[in-house]
Amino acid sequence: MSRYLSSYLFRRIRRTATRSSRIERRHRVVTARRSTEEGSSSRSHVAWRSSRTAPAPSYVRATFKMVRVSATTMVTRRMMTAPRVRASRRATATAAATVTARRAATTSKCRPLRLLSSYDEVVDALCRELGTTSAGDVVEFSVYVFERGKSSEAVMEAMKRAARRGVRIKCAVDGSAVSKFTRWCEGSTTLTDELHELQRALNGFTFTPVTQATHAKFMIVERRHGTGLPTIIFGGVNVGDRFSRWRDFAIRAEGRGVVDAMRDALAGRGGESAPWSDDAEIAFATNLPNGFCPLAWTFPRYFDFPGRFDVRPAMTGLLRDTRYRDYTIAMAYIDTVGAEMLDIALRRENTRMTLVVPRTPNVYRDANRKAIKWLVETNRARRGGDSSNLEVYLLEDMLHAKVLYAESVDAEVTDVGMLGSCNLKQRSLGQFVELNASIRQPALTMALKRQLRGLVNDSLALTERDLRYMEPKATIEEWMG
Repeated sequence: MSRYLSSYLFRRIRRTATRSSRIERRHRVVTARRSTEEGSSSRSHVAWRSSRTAPAPSYVRATFKMVRVSATTMVTRRMMTAPRVRASRRATATAAATVTARRAATTSKCRPLRLLSSYDEVVDALCRELGTTSAGDVVEFSVYVFERGKSSEAVMEAMKRAARRGVRIKCAVDGSAVSKFTRWCEGSTTLTDELHELQRALNGFTFTPVTQATHAKFMIVERRHGTGLPTIIFGGVNVGDRFSRWRDFAIRAEGRGVVDAMRDALAGRGGESAPWSDDAEIAFATNLPNGFCPLAWTFPRYFDFPGRFDVRPAMTGLLRDTRYRDYTIAMAYIDTVGAEMLDIALRRENTRMTLVVPRTPNVYRDANRKAIKWLVETNRARRGGDSSNLEVYLLEDMLHAKVLYAESVDAEVTDVGMLGSCNLKQRSLGQFVELNASIRQPALTMALKRQLRGLVNDSLALTERDLRYMEPKATIEEWMG
């Protein structure tokens, strides 16, 4: 079976590479022909010659994207309805071969952003935004975990009052097998039954338990009748009383530009390469899976689900950026794949990194320690026993943040803070719906930097004893998470 599978995969890769090569050559011939018609015969001749001697970057991107489509959809095709899968694969291959650039989900200037650095701040902001809506407004609310508790009841009451005023509320909570398994492990509850009741009782309220693993947490408020600016709240915070003591972050933003930028990202209309640029005060990157693949589910380290995943390129782009030398990472959960991403920055000379993780996370404790041990030992071996460029701290409180912060020694280069819902774990990076943002607005990055320093001050430095973990528990946690 494995021999047949490898042979089939090789044929698929060769076929898709040949196809993308033909597409690239056809595109370059058309470009040269158009240049000739416009009177640029010499330039078109150079373009035609270069197309024969060296493949363009778009060809490389098209080839690898089409190979990924073949690998991830190979098994899916037999499990789904054939016409639907064929249509999906044709659409995906066409999009991958497209060489026209799409605009990034960014906004160069936006109104002042507000950092929400505690659970109570986030709940108050949610209730306040819901309380300032009026008839005709539309609210979209999405969260991974919505548990019972006084804070959850406050949010639901605010939704009820808004719906009775004539506000349309669209509520979505993750209902996938992943979140069900997490609730089973933690012995936690969910408010899906109450949300179904609200849908039956209120005309303007709709509830959707999402079956695709959706880890993004956000709320969008669209005000239709001049009652105020549209607003968004997004980050890593779930809703439930047990999260009130967790250390986490969220962002509140307002204005048409930033709301449209986030909508573009959630709709998959962001840029294909780096989803942020130097002149963007805020830019969004999303993971948007659109199907299931048994091969990817079995081997999450090597394959992604069908769909579009921009968070990993955004993170690795920031870690590879040679203008930045100091990185501060606050991360709830990390596995070996995430540790390998952080090692990208540590391979560079004169780079320093501070990593803060919870000492005892609610889940995946051994997977966290296994990944940290790999990162520490790999960095130490590469530097001949010197690991002074990497400092790891353990926070006694539960840290649920997902933050990458980059600083430069050049005063002309703006600091970047990236935060959102995505953990440094293989399934988060290649299978879950996620929403992250890269922020360069100075007031917000300064506030975030102060909060990160507070986390470091509240933590204890890692010791060799802290690197102990249990196998096969750690490997099982890595696979399941």
